[in-house]
Amino acid sequence: MPPRVEGQLSEALIQGSEDGILGVDRSGVIRIFNGTMGKIFSISPNEAIGKNVWDILPKCEFSRALLSQIKDSNPKSIQRLMLFPNEHMFSVKLMAVRSDRGRNLGAYASLRDVSGMRKIERSLDDVFTSLTREISVPLTTIKGFVETLLEGAYLDAQITRKFLQIINGEANNLVRLVMSLDSVVKDKDSQPIMSRFRLEDLIQECIATFEPVAANKKVTFKLSISDDLPWISADPRLLRQVFVNILDNAVRFTGVKGGGQVDINIDVKNRQFIVTVKDNGVGISPADLPHIFERFFRGSGSETANLGGAGLGLSVAEGIVKAHHGNISVSSSKGEGSTFTVVVPVRCHEPN
Repeated sequence: MPPRVEGQLSEALIQGSEDGILGVDRSGVIRIFNGTMGKIFSISPNEAIGKNVWDILPKCEFSRALLSQIKDSNPKSIQRLMLFPNEHMFSVKLMAVRSDRGRNLGAYASLRDVSGMRKIERSLDDVFTSLTREISVPLTTIKGFVETLLEGAYLDAQITRKFLQIINGEANNLVRLVMSLDSVVKDKDSQPIMSRFRLEDLIQECIATFEPVAANKKVTFKLSISDDLPWISADPRLLRQVFVNILDNAVRFTGVKGGGQVDINIDVKNRQFIVTVKDNGVGISPADLPHIFERFFRGSGSETANLGGAGLGLSVAEGIVKAHHGNISVSSSKGEGSTFTVVVPVRCHEPN
């Protein structure tokens, strides 16, 4: 390849790189400075090339490390993360450039912005911390009550029943968490297995599951069912998960206020089931509302910070409803409560 063509190719690769690339001679004069580097330091390549690097770059860890590559007699290449003055995290590679005879020619640097990856890592750390808490709390509760029962201490039937209800409730919490994780990993919500059943019966079963936990939090349920509802053709296992996840949120965020009521209404319009779940809990802030169905999203309110939750339930619920060609939405007022609305098609007629 002719030297001129080779030089043009090298220049094109440098300028087209998504990494910031900087090259300086042994006097610190900038000889290579691509567009990405210009965006990082808010300086155009034309302004930077030919200038001394110390007049262009801010004094920071990166500029000091670059200086060492030029000045040190036996510098070692550097590859590590550095925080820049603009609060962005970069993966930095620095190396001295030497001639075949070891003569100092300058230094080369490349920068890759990894701030987004760091944010993801921090988010995952938060999720794993939350999952650990979500699993350990019910397990600790179950262990404590089981040990009490195994010790053989005298407990009347009412207290024993109460203990068993708590154990059952905490076990259900673990099952819900595992089901949510299972849906995320395997994406099962994309292939519902249809069967015909009474949606009102399924929702009543979900309510019954939560009644012991709700009673402890002084939360009551009120169910309203329209007359002559048709049967539904859907996946009962998946729809159960939808309403369990919604009711779980309603009980948690109503209970934190010291009690309240959760209203569930089941109706049919235009061959579509419309189910609303309304609570008078702490509500959702306007800033959080657009993100409520995002995977791993957890609200920012201080009053709900200790309620746990891995931020999976509503995301999974939305995926399941969409797989049934339906829609799920939420309206909320901070401090007054939230209303979740699930709309799914009937998809079959009432049997004769």
